[in-house]
Amino acid sequence: MSGAALSHLTVVDLTHYVAGPFCAKLLAGFGANVIKIERPRSGDPIRARGPFVKDKENIETGIPFLWLNTGKKSVTINLKSEAGREVFKDLVRRADAVIESFSPRVMPSLGLDYETLLSIRPNLVMTSISNFGQTGPYSDYQAEEIVEYAMSGLMGLTGDPDKPPLQSGPLMTQYTAGMLAYVATLMALYQSTATGRGQHVDVSIQECALDNVEIALMEFLRLGKVARRTGDEHALVPWQVYPCKDGHAAVIGGPVRNWLRGAALFEEPRLLDKSYEHMGGRIQRREEVKTLLRPWVSAHGKKEIYHAGQARRLAFGYVATLPEVLGSAQHKERRFFETIDHPAAGGHSYCAAPFRPSATPWRSAPAPLLGEHNDAVYGSLLGYTKERIESLRQEGAI
Repeated sequence: MSGAALSHLTVVDLTHYVAGPFCAKLLAGFGANVIKIERPRSGDPIRARGPFVKDKENIETGIPFLWLNTGKKSVTINLKSEAGREVFKDLVRRADAVIESFSPRVMPSLGLDYETLLSIRPNLVMTSISNFGQTGPYSDYQAEEIVEYAMSGLMGLTGDPDKPPLQSGPLMTQYTAGMLAYVATLMALYQSTATGRGQHVDVSIQECALDNVEIALMEFLRLGKVARRTGDEHALVPWQVYPCKDGHAAVIGGPVRNWLRGAALFEEPRLLDKSYEHMGGRIQRREEVKTLLRPWVSAHGKKEIYHAGQARRLAFGYVATLPEVLGSAQHKERRFFETIDHPAAGGHSYCAAPFRPSATPWRSAPAPLLGEHNDAVYGSLLGYTKERIESLRQEGAI
């Protein structure tokens, strides 16, 4: 087994909130030397967002920060000071990539636009992650997850048809943007290695969300059809989550050969009628199918239904609680949850990467304390003397 896949890379992380830190976390997890730049004293604003470990507010124990910044190094720089900007430029000289998630006007206002950084490091890749992208009339607008989700069209498709639209439970658009920014950064780094020329990667969180609209978007673009909210009901029948004895189970019916295997499971002879064999017939008699399914489903437990369907090669499932997810035999076998010890927060479970290179594994390491690596990075990497580091600290540059 070889070393970490990205151990040859040095990445300067100027991101905050979710999408940018998640992108940089993935790079760090596969071995990149990710140097997270934070504000002196307060750090990344998400450090102040709870919940906190043991419900004690502390910039070192905010759960969102701990989750999104594993494996990174933390240094502090005041980018509003001239001395701080010079320190940042020294880091850029040794970096392969810079990832930032400011509003598009911020980096140019600091004199740190891509063209300036490129003049310092000609093969530099800079990935800019912003709400609406670097250009366009909304480029400088503010947004939170609910705004990105709503304006992508996804929110209009989520929820019951006779009720108001719903937002997603998790920060789906943020994590989608972080993952796509990770892929785009790797692509740009690959080309930089091949050509010796860097490039500026422009990631729009709202466009990443729009990409998730999927089939509804394709139908509109090609057919002019505007999709409507349908709750958890699918166009195919059955394809829905039903209440059962201890929660909810997902019952999925396939083509004829699968349907006949599944229909026998429900102990309802009427479901074996030829009128239900083909999907077209089941769609026409949707409510009848649902009515005939419900008694068997409601009498059984969700995991029992899941395993009974899977034993017949049917894509059944169930609505899992988070404790059930954590205790899943599948995740335990694959060691997807790993315990990481943190000096301030203690030991807690974290997710590994959802993809597994066979020779270059994911690396688990705690999120950094604020400014934890100032001396190491400024001394060992940049070659600053102890006196210079202390002088920068005294004048508020770091």
